[in-house]
Amino acid sequence: MKFSQETLFLAEIYNYSCKGIIAGLGKGEGITKKIKLLSYKIDENSDYKGLAKFLLASNLLDDGDIIALPSKVISIIEKRFVNGVTVENYKKCITDLDYARKNLKVMNGGEISRRDQIGLDKINPEKKLGVIYPKNPNLSAHQISKEFEKISGDKIDVVITDSDSGAIKGVDLIGCPTVINTPIASTKGLGLFYAMRIAVAAEISWNNLDYCPILLVKPYEASRIRESIGEIKYNGFLDANRENDYLKFLDS
Repeated sequence: MKFSQETLFLAEIYNYSCKGIIAGLGKGEGITKKIKLLSYKIDENSDYKGLAKFLLASNLLDDGDIIALPSKVISIIEKRFVNGVTVENYKKCITDLDYARKNLKVMNGGEISRRDQIGLDKINPEKKLGVIYPKNPNLSAHQISKEFEKISGDKIDVVITDSDSGAIKGVDLIGCPTVINTPIASTKGLGLFYAMRIAVAAEISWNNLDYCPILLVKPYEASRIRESIGEIKYNGFLDANRENDYLKFLDS
């Protein structure tokens, strides 16, 4: 029996996503051996130094650990605010790009992109305030890791996620389908499939508790030894077409 490369790739996405679900339910193994939720208050004055200090003060992180954060947290830290978002127009803004471009204003300049439209989130509808994705989420992930290493000496990997997922949105965001939660960025110590696994574990965990935007992942000892922990992969969003986890299927 022979299967197409696309079928095999999709099966691996499903496989790693299922392992993320199991981890989110508290039965993890390997890279997602143990997980813990951290409650972190985010506001317009938050920055990466403050986040790194919070992580250090938790006394929970060790060299080789991983954290996952929702993109909304990063967007607020980077002040990726847009004006014009209301409860009434939100649904149309996320389904009609032309409408979004006409009715929303990016506060730091620029035009709403298709990715921005997918990532649009309400944060204060009364003030017509929303956020869009970070401009360079892979760099954002690296900056968090770098700030933590500066004050702790420990290297960690970082995954930035978004709950928009599925066949079409996954392809629009990172070039391939995603399940439950999309890893829009990660540092270099994690491949695409591991980033997916952690993103799914994060979403399952976050749905169980409110106000816990950080997922701490403590890998099994053997999984702590990874190359390029905390380094930047490449600029922009995760891109399946640039990931070895995908490219190996093209070579098979």
